[in-house]
Amino acid sequence: MDRDILVISDLHIGDGGPRDNFGYKGSDRPKQLTAFLRYVEKEGAELIIAGDLLEFWQSSFSKVIVSNQAMLDRLARLNATYILGNHDSDLSNFIGTDWLTHPLFKNMSGPMTREIGSRTFKFMHGHEIDPFNAGSTPSWGRMMAIFAGICEDKVGSPMLGYAPLESLLTRCGEWILKMAANTYAGAKQAVTKSAKKELTPAQNPDRAPHMLTLYAADRKAKGYEILIVGHTHQPGRMDGWYFNTGSWATTDNNFVRISPAGDVQVFDWNDGHPQANDSVLTLP
Repeated sequence: MDRDILVISDLHIGDGGPRDNFGYKGSDRPKQLTAFLRYVEKEGAELIIAGDLLEFWQSSFSKVIVSNQAMLDRLARLNATYILGNHDSDLSNFIGTDWLTHPLFKNMSGPMTREIGSRTFKFMHGHEIDPFNAGSTPSWGRMMAIFAGICEDKVGSPMLGYAPLESLLTRCGEWILKMAANTYAGAKQAVTKSAKKELTPAQNPDRAPHMLTLYAADRKAKGYEILIVGHTHQPGRMDGWYFNTGSWATTDNNFVRISPAGDVQVFDWNDGHPQANDSVLTLP
């Protein structure tokens, strides 16, 4: 049966504590996600999660899973496809194994392609071609997330005023990484020069436009026609082939809808209702 596909990403669901941008005390995102999943069910749509569903960079692996069992159960009942991102890449070596018994983890995947309408779609989180976040070995981006988490513990919330604390900390991220470079004998200059580049596009938004050039090159090299991706936390579209699913961990909640004919649109999810997001992204 042909049906629409709804794609979300970058929820960064943690353990509900002060480091959890999604589910910290006072956040209405769990309520919004519950309403969105009801909407998916009502629409009879397929659900794809394009990475960073869970937040393992700032929280205990087991605590995140145990704390969110009801949500994982709900996603499993929807038979959601779960593509892994860089923040939940700790799960990547479990793909195709029997180590994790929860049914959602049976639907874990890396990047995938699918024929929809008359075009080839590629679904991925997006970190896979980010040279500083492609691997699963912890690096500067993860270390910065941990540093931000320590500060969030002190503040008692991931928010400082109306902005996520981690995003504010990136303003001094280069300085922090320069200080860390002092621990490297003979490597200070190399580490310092690449400090900002080694953060994720969400931590350093200046990197997001450059990611578009990497995605364009990947599309040309791999031969697919439409890319559905997350990672940068910047929802929108570009030139009819690039569509970003945005995030559920910053200001707005976003998703992408794909019709059986292959038509794609970006939406915001506000108070139980989808609203068109017409943001147009451009190359640097």
